Amino acid sequence: MSESPSHSANPRMERMQRVQTAIEKTRMATAKLWNPWETVVEKGVEINKIKAPAGGGQVPETIPPSRAFTDYGSLKLRLLAKSVDIDTPTAQNFADIALKLKDKYVEVGRTNYRTLDSANCTLFACCVLGMLADDSRLLGKGVKVELFNLVESTGASGHAYVVVGRADGDPQDVDSYGHDCFFIDVWYARQRRTEPGTRSVKAATPDDAAGFWDETFIKDLIKSEGLRKKGVTVNLVPKLLFTSDDLTTFGLSKY
Repeated sequence: MSESPSHSANPRMERMQRVQTAIEKTRMATAKLWNPWETVVEKGVEINKIKAPAGGGQVPETIPPSRAFTDYGSLKLRLLAKSVDIDTPTAQNFADIALKLKDKYVEVGRTNYRTLDSANCTLFACCVLGMLADDSRLLGKGVKVELFNLVESTGASGHAYVVVGRADGDPQDVDSYGHDCFFIDVWYARQRRTEPGTRSVKAATPDDAAGFWDETFIKDLIKSEGLRKKGVTVNLVPKLLFTSDDLTTFGLSKY
């Protein structure tokens, strides 16, 4: 386990430390990757030692909070509805379909986070949410929790990660996320060799962040400054929204 950064009491630091410690107690901390990125792998990390054959199929598709019934074609709607045992999708039951998919997503995370052997970023993020759902003490009460996807205009597959405590505002403006915010990205950490890169938990701002501030992660991955300079459009898309209070109710077949 990595050494804990020293810190005076503040809510974000305490949450970050609890989450980091919890991750290190699971198999996520040593799980191999289906899809390491050469642009992320830190010099000195041997890709063959962290890479595993791709699996697939575990993580169910979800409906982002920004999407409406009219955003989907009829075939896609039928497939989404069928995956949660609803025969006929309608505008009236669309919210119920989205809720059941959300529940199914967290269930997969709860089931896999302790024993994960290998994953892509999508499954890592799913498992992180499952872990947070499984232990309400990690975040405490009233904290916003989001699943995000970083999407490039190049047509690349994108990148999934978890954001905790983001202030209300434009998700594209990373500098506005606020002092209470932090990221959780096990996939990224597994490709790094030195701290703070090896920490799955990353503060969104450097103030009072101690060993959780990872400027390389923020600039190169989240802000994608290199890609943007090349003219690539990068969008940060919220895919799921929870509070720490309601997250604990998901993944238990209650919905």
